[in-house]
Parts: sequence; structure tokens; C-alpha cells
Amino acid sequence: MKRLAPRLTLLAAIVASLPALAQPAAPDYVDSNQFLKAAGERVLPPDIPWNGSSQQFAVAKDDPWATPFEASGFTHTPPYDETIAYLQKLAAAQPNLIQLTALQEKTGEGRPFMMAIVSASADKSAAGLKASGKPTLYIEAGIHPGEANDKDAGLMLLRDLSARGTLRPLLDKINVLFVPTVNIDGDMRYGKYGRINQNGPVETGWRVNSRNLNLNRDFTKLDSPEIRNVARALDEYQPDFFIDTHSTDGVNYQYDVTYCNNGEGWSHASSRWMDQVMTPYVYRELRAYGHEPNVCISMNDNEDISQGYYPYYSDLARFSNQYADARGIPGILVELHALKPYKQQVLGNYVLYKAILESMAANRDSLRAAIAQDRAERPKEVTLTWKAAEGKPQTVPFKGVKFEKVPSPITGDKIVRWSNQPQAYQIPFTPQSVPDLVVPRPKAYVVPAQWTEVIARLKTHGIAMTTLKQPTSMDVTVYRLEDVKLGTPFEPDRESADKIPGYEGRLLISGKPMPQQRKVTYPAGSVVIDPNQQLGTLAMILLEPSSPDAFLSWGFFNANLTSAEAPEAYVMEPMARRMLAESPELRQAFAAKLKADPKFAKDRGARLNWFYERTPFADSNRYLYPVGIVR
Repeated sequence: MKRLAPRLTLLAAIVASLPALAQPAAPDYVDSNQFLKAAGERVLPPDIPWNGSSQQFAVAKDDPWATPFEASGFTHTPPYDETIAYLQKLAAAQPNLIQLTALQEKTGEGRPFMMAIVSASADKSAAGLKASGKPTLYIEAGIHPGEANDKDAGLMLLRDLSARGTLRPLLDKINVLFVPTVNIDGDMRYGKYGRINQNGPVETGWRVNSRNLNLNRDFTKLDSPEIRNVARALDEYQPDFFIDTHSTDGVNYQYDVTYCNNGEGWSHASSRWMDQVMTPYVYRELRAYGHEPNVCISMNDNEDISQGYYPYYSDLARFSNQYADARGIPGILVELHALKPYKQQVLGNYVLYKAILESMAANRDSLRAAIAQDRAERPKEVTLTWKAAEGKPQTVPFKGVKFEKVPSPITGDKIVRWSNQPQAYQIPFTPQSVPDLVVPRPKAYVVPAQWTEVIARLKTHGIAMTTLKQPTSMDVTVYRLEDVKLGTPFEPDRESADKIPGYEGRLLISGKPMPQQRKVTYPAGSVVIDPNQQLGTLAMILLEPSSPDAFLSWGFFNANLTSAEAPEAYVMEPMARRMLAESPELRQAFAAKLKADPKFAKDRGARLNWFYERTPFADSNRYLYPVGIVR
């Protein structure tokens, strides 16, 4: 111990010389003193010079109606409590135009979920907005709170529709629903270090909610109170247009405002209306005010732009704009470019909101006609997934920037260095445009009463159903899953850093659904769903056994993917001998299986189970998807 004393003294002196470390505290639990200075400073590409005329829409920082973003000199986005305080100020000044309402469920941490209703109509209920005859625009912000431009642009928009009055005439032609923050708990996890790839603001909220769920993956499964609120609001108010706004990074380019509808999806007339009527006007307005629009961009390879990009067309209904499309609501997902200065992002989003409002107001009748056409259609076959076309893809002009690839001692290979110098490219464009999984529209789905969670989620979506009052026998197709295995997430724009199997709190599964006919007696409380309804396509997305966004795929029925009984070897082995002796066909099938599957041949239990599966003792409900389908 005496020999250690000098070393301990030296160590104590070194520790004493270090700066005092704070106990990391809420909301971000980060003490920057614990890190190198260089580790806390973003290293982003140089800004592309910008001086757009949309700056005219920002008021002076000392204006009495300046938003927190404007009052800060364009560097601050308000957390949820400050956001609501500003909306309350607007509503108090203009109660005839703005009403704040709390939706049904609070967040996981107990915060109220608020929506602003902006309308010149005295009756601001869903029925009142419908009776006004005006189209209603639904805007949601802050589903990913680090991507905050949508909230700040929305506060400016509502201010100009009401207190300042510069856009007040639009309310004679249109209504607005504005959710300032979808992910409220994530927004209150507020600090400087939430989003490493973003050019402002100084502090933001966090991407996921208090249960670590990414809410823009929750629109089908509805695990979060936040998205359940959104689903109910869309069902109650039936808006005529849906906007969900984000920020995107990945690569550098000249475009600052991008958005996508659902391309080849489920509401074709609405997509055509957006492409042919709305988007040409919106693009002209954005360019007139100094912004550069495009369809949203997801590079096929962020390190090699020559591989091209695909837009967020026809992905899956778990995402916001695809979900709106499945409901028959024209909708877009907006991506402001996160590498642009934050002021440019917010003002670009403001011009986008304003232009869409103007387009809806000027083209109400054609918009309503497109929506009516989509909601009336009942195609005999429904495409559930799409894929890219085979062969050489189309190439399109791309307004990028110059870059170089330089050797990196960190990665051991070359890494991209982006400049701010404009560069024109021609690159592949690879939308998901070819139908892949196509299924016939059935006559009905029957969900047994015991699957209460699934029935509750279907009701939250607003899907119409009939509840059986007494036990009822029905001839249905049921599906047994073969080759059941863990499913994989769909994250086209980022690598998964998950450390355990599963995705978004769910143990995904996949398998090959094999149909069989049964007469099933369903207990009272079971529900029958007719897919020939307005939300019939959504019902198919949620209930078809092969759908990647079905409750089955999300793991809601995993308890059924087990076998309740298993044979002992001393019983099954002699029975198997007798079965082989009785059936030449079985002997041939067993021999073929042994030859074709070496893994099976070496697995004693699998060999015995192969025979067990061919006995009446095996559970008739094993690996069964319990939703019956009337084809």
C-alpha cells in the first residue's frame, strides 16, 4: 500500500484539476463539460447564399405579434409550453377566428394534446366546419420535434390569418386545423444536442416520444396516444387536405422545399389533382419568393448520388402521407432541407402553407370532385405494395452542388465533402411505381371478440363494423402461417441501430399465409367489417395477412404463433413408424424431405415434429391467423 500512495496522490491531483462536472438534468440530461469542445460543435457544409423575398413575411423582433422564432432573430424555436402560450395569446385576441381544443388522450407524460381550429365560422365543431361549405386544411407539426420549421411557420401563418390580418381574406374561403406539436413529450426533451445534421435552430426537441416511439411509423398500429388523437381528428373532421412537415438531410443540394404525395397509391384522382392543379401553382409561388422546390428526395446511396433517388411515393401506410391517402384524404409529406439556414427553412415552409391554402381556395370544386371520386371507388383488386420498375430507370435533372471524396483516417476509406457551389447533374429517378402485392377485395373480415386490442384500434381508425350480438357460425377462409420468422423494419432513409430484434416496440413477424376453408363459430362481441366502405382500403391494409402493415405483421397476433402441445419421443417415434408402414406416399415425402433439407435431416426434434404435424393430435389452431375472411 505504501508504494501506491504517490500514485493515488497524483491521481487525486489530476482529478482536482479537471472542471467540475454537473449532474446531467432534465430535459436533455447532457452536461457539455463532460465532452470535448469539438464534440459539441456541428460541422456542416457551407451555406449556399440565399436572399429570398419571402423574408418580407417575417415581422420585426419587437413587433407585438412576433412569434418566438421572429423575436429571437430567427434562432429559437419554442418548446411546447411556450408554443401553446403564443397560441393562447392569438386566441384571446381573436376568439371569433381561433379556438384551441384538447383532443381525447393526453401524452404518455400526461400533457394535453392541443389543436387550433381557425375559421371565420362561429361554429367551430366538425359539423360546423362541414356546414360552412369551405374546404378544411389539416396541418400537423412537430411529429419529429427536432425538425421544427413546421411549427414556427405555422405560428406565423395563424398570426397572419388572425391577429395581423394580412391573410385574413383566405378565411372567407377555407378552414384550418393546426396541430402545433404532435410529439409533445419529445418536444419537451429540449436542448442543444438533439439533431446533429441540422442547420439551426439553437435548441430543439427530440425525435421520438416518451416511450421511444417514432410517431411517423405509428399510423397503422396506433400504439401511441398522439397518433390515436390524429386518427380520431381525421375521422371526425374529414379534412380536405393533409400536411405533415419534416426536415431532411442525407446529402447537400440546391432544393430547400420538397414534398411528396402518395404517387401510385390509393387515391388516384387526388394525386392527379395535386400533380396537375396544386403543384404547378405552389412551385411558381415558391420560386417567386426565392425558394427551390422539388419532389422529396431519398438518395439510393448517400455516398454516391449517381445512383439517383426515389421520392416517398407508395411506401407504406404506417407513414403519415400514405395513411392520409389510404383514408381518401389528399395529403403530402413535406421535407425542408435541414442543411439550409433555419430562417430559410421556416420561410420556405410559410410560403408553402400559404400557396396550398390559396390553391385550395381557388380550386375548391375540382378538389372536392377528386376526393369524391376516390372515396366512391371500390376496385376489385387493391395494391398493397409497389416496387421500382425493372430495367434502366428514367434520368432527371438534379440541382446539386459540387463535392469531392477525400481519404479519411477515421473511416479508413473515402468520405464525401460537400461544397456550396451549384452543380447540375442528370441522375436516375426510381419511384415505387409498379404494383407488387395485389389482393382481391373480399366480402368481409371477421375479427374474433377476444382480440380486443385489434378491435379497439380498428374503431379508433374509424372503420365501420357490425358487432355480433350472439354466437354465429360462418364459412370463412383462414390462414395458417408457414416459415414464420422475425420480420425486418422498413427504413429506407437511415440505417437501423437497433440492438435487439424488433421495431418500434413490436416484434415483427413474416410468414407464408396458407389458406384453408373452415366453418367457424364466432363468439358474441366479434366484429364483421365490410371492405366496401370509405375506409375499406385501410381495412385491407390492416387485416390482409400478407400486408406488411397488417396487425399480423406488427405482431398483434404473436400469441397464436405457437403450438400448445408437443409429443414425447417415446410416443411419436413408434407412431411415426406405423404411419410410414401404412402410407407409401408418406414414406416418399419423408425421404424427399431428408434429401432436400440437410438441416432438417440432422434435427431429431424437427423430424419427430414433421410426423406430429400430420396427426389429428396437433393443435388445429397452431400458427393460425385468427381473422376470418369471406372471399
